[in-house]
Amino acid sequence: MRFRILGPLEVFDGTHWRGISAAKPRTLLATLLVQRDVPVPTDRLGTELWGEREPKAAANLIQQYVMRLRRELGDRQGRLLVTRPPGYQMVLADEGDVDAAAFTRLGDSGRAALAAGDAERAAGLLAQALALWRGPVLADVPTGPLVEAEAARLAEQRLDVLQSRVEADLTCGRHAALVPELRQSVREHPLREGLWGQLMLALYRSGRQAEALGAYREVHRLLADELSIEPSAPLCDLQLRMLRGDPRLDLPEPEAGTKPGTKPEPEAGTGSRPGRGTGRRPESRPSEGAAHAGQPSNAPRQLPAAVGGFAGRRAELRLLDGLPDDAAAGPGPAICVIAGTAGAGKTTLALHWAHRAAPHFPDGQLYVNLHGFAPATGPMPPGEAIRGFLEALSVAPERIPDSLEARAALLRTETAGRRLLFVLDNAGDAAQVRPLLPGSAGCAVVVTSRSQLAGLAVTDGALLLSLDVLPREEARELLVARLGTDRVAAEPEPVAELIDLCARLPLALAVTAARAAGRPGFALSAVVAELRDAKGRLEALDAGEGVSSVRAVFSWSYRRLDSGTARVFRLLGLHPGRDVAAPAVAALACLPVREAAAALTALARVHLIAEHRPGRYSFHDLLRAYATDLTAAEDPEADRAAALHRLFDHCLHSARAARGHLAPARSEVPLPPPVSGSVPHHPEGYEQAMAWFEAEHAVLLEVTDASGPAGFDGHAWQLPLAMADFLHLSGRWHDWVTTQRTAIVAARKQGDRAGTALCHCESGRAAIRMRRYTEADQELLRALELQRGLGDLTAQADTLRTLAWSSEQQGDYRAALHRVAQVLELQRAVGNLAGQAGALNNLGWCLTHLGDHEKALTRCREALRLHRAGGSLLGEAYVWETLGFIHHAMAQYAEAVDSYRQCRDGFRRFGNRYGEADALRSLGESLRAAGDQEAAGDAWRDALVILDELEHPDADVVRGLLRTTAG
Repeated sequence: MRFRILGPLEVFDGTHWRGISAAKPRTLLATLLVQRDVPVPTDRLGTELWGEREPKAAANLIQQYVMRLRRELGDRQGRLLVTRPPGYQMVLADEGDVDAAAFTRLGDSGRAALAAGDAERAAGLLAQALALWRGPVLADVPTGPLVEAEAARLAEQRLDVLQSRVEADLTCGRHAALVPELRQSVREHPLREGLWGQLMLALYRSGRQAEALGAYREVHRLLADELSIEPSAPLCDLQLRMLRGDPRLDLPEPEAGTKPGTKPEPEAGTGSRPGRGTGRRPESRPSEGAAHAGQPSNAPRQLPAAVGGFAGRRAELRLLDGLPDDAAAGPGPAICVIAGTAGAGKTTLALHWAHRAAPHFPDGQLYVNLHGFAPATGPMPPGEAIRGFLEALSVAPERIPDSLEARAALLRTETAGRRLLFVLDNAGDAAQVRPLLPGSAGCAVVVTSRSQLAGLAVTDGALLLSLDVLPREEARELLVARLGTDRVAAEPEPVAELIDLCARLPLALAVTAARAAGRPGFALSAVVAELRDAKGRLEALDAGEGVSSVRAVFSWSYRRLDSGTARVFRLLGLHPGRDVAAPAVAALACLPVREAAAALTALARVHLIAEHRPGRYSFHDLLRAYATDLTAAEDPEADRAAALHRLFDHCLHSARAARGHLAPARSEVPLPPPVSGSVPHHPEGYEQAMAWFEAEHAVLLEVTDASGPAGFDGHAWQLPLAMADFLHLSGRWHDWVTTQRTAIVAARKQGDRAGTALCHCESGRAAIRMRRYTEADQELLRALELQRGLGDLTAQADTLRTLAWSSEQQGDYRAALHRVAQVLELQRAVGNLAGQAGALNNLGWCLTHLGDHEKALTRCREALRLHRAGGSLLGEAYVWETLGFIHHAMAQYAEAVDSYRQCRDGFRRFGNRYGEADALRSLGESLRAAGDQEAAGDAWRDALVILDELEHPDADVVRGLLRTTAG
């Protein structure tokens, strides 16, 4: 994981930068990041999170925030966010994983270069440091003492770096360009005399002496008005020297052969590299066929022609533009690995940049296609690649030794002291690349590969640049570059759909653009129509040449896989979800989880899939279509059906196991055991069950939609039932409604009357939560009719209880009371003690709303006795909730407060966070009625923390209650 604090707090999950949505966990993470060198005690964290209004349950809440953060960071084992008594600590693999540390390192390096007289390099490093800032430090985090102190320290450090960068730019002669920036800087930091001095000097060296002296008068007045002081001695001295026209204020003329801001190069033969440049970025590419300026006529220029119509990749080009500076800095070559999926444009980017950067490498540019993934020829041996390089460097053939080690040593000898650019295209692995690397500074190496080649980063200091699909705007720019502005602008909707159908993959876009360019009379909508059918998409995206065929390019990576990993890739084409984790893949492929995880890692390594969050993998639509075509062609239909059966069983039985922790008293439909090879996940406790659903619910929704069409109607109605309580508790009510509609259709199709009745009942529950009471009652009465026909008394009791809830929500407590009385009779008839206790509690609730509080208390005390006899902690919590309400209605506020605290504690012990929040909300109302406004506010704040973390809509209700206390 990497983190950014120089602006809003963001986390990089391997694919995207994202924020932390809930405020308190965000503050906790920020505090641990700014104090990452030491453990932060729990009491200090409490101060940071709540200030002087720390709740009584602070330690418990902090523990819950830590658990949530670990889930969000994929750190369930606590290896990143570590428990370190007396508190917690962030333990990072590399200090540079936080942008503030990278800022400090770049700032120190820049100031060191400035002190050494290399102003050009200093300006570049310091500009990189400042570019890391996206706004005020931790801009979206409420400031506690620790965060505030670190923000102030870093802001001060930023000003120091800014002044050093300006000093470097002044030394390089960029006076006029600095004036607007410095005027803005002195407006933002009017008491920073160093910035005023730099503004004066920039104006003076730009021939604007009068304005420079005017700036001095302005700061003189400002300091006198604000602080009643005179400008500092250095500023006064600068003014006097300007008045005298001191020639020492002028920028010294550079010596012959040098540029401002650099020291003259030593003479040849002094042991320094010849031809060290200034590190300026290349602005344009030399004309085709001409020798690059300053290059010897015999310098190798092996770069293939750059691809026409290049567009986008601005962020990646900026990173690559730093390589000349890194190469000049030494001590070894600067290396960048551009990794990405097949067709992501790795070679196109490398060659485009190499051509424009060629002037920085006057001793030549070397290129080789290593064919790391070529199915026919296999990877090029590194010794053969070295021979080509040595011949290009004019080494006589008889001097080239036979062994790989000797050739690699000769290459290092021949490249020592030269400034060369190497492009190693389509590398298979680090072992193929390492012998080709030069040994000294001055050279840069760009490697492209479908593998990540992380070993080069570890042992050779390579920069790893992961190339994703194009952003939407850059994808459009690519089409404009290939097809022209007018043609793209004329059909905005087909263009947008074309970009989506090509999954923003550069190769796919290029092939499609070539197809469209070859038929200029055709509308782009006709091209889109060819691509719209996913089954035929790969055939349409085939320009007829292997290197341009999306299918062929994907196959180069696929055919390098071992048979087991290749099978996993194919079967992933059957998975209906947007992403997948190892346990589900284990079921899909009938593998142990460890082997499934290893296969996923291997596929990610060659970019056939991407690990977009820790432990969760996905691939874009074209690769999915390729995998689907492969499994249809290579795996027998029976094997594919068995794989889906294992996957769907895994999802259903895992969801059923998780639901058991959310609603243990709910009756369940008996399930057949999972098929062989499908091992369900069994979470332990409420918290783990909720976490599992949070991670998997999007997949479960997609599996629900896919089950019926795949012929698994039982899963299509049983899975929505297993998800229902999670969707209810997490506030995903629209999903609750939609999945139950799917379930009803599937249960009817299967001819399961009991299942159909259950689905109608669950659909009614969801409609009540959406306040669609007429629809709810219709659904519930359909369920009741089916259940009476089946003679299922237990199911009838559940449906009548839900009908009572519908009446209660509409304010008709007499109708609710009548239905609950029927529930009690049915539960007594079947001997269900837990059901009887629940019905008695519901009777108490209805009776107290009808004004019969004493009778209500009697019913609830009887319910409490039955739940205690059955050991139901959750049932007790619900009864304490009703007792709290009854005592509140009787103006017995002390008893109400005690009951709600019992209720809160029961839900907390059980792990039901929504129940705990609801109890806290009611507790606050009783405390306010008792006259303890401050304690009421504390209870509501504690409730709001939980509801915000759950992203539950009830949070707005609690915010309204808190506004009443503020008023």
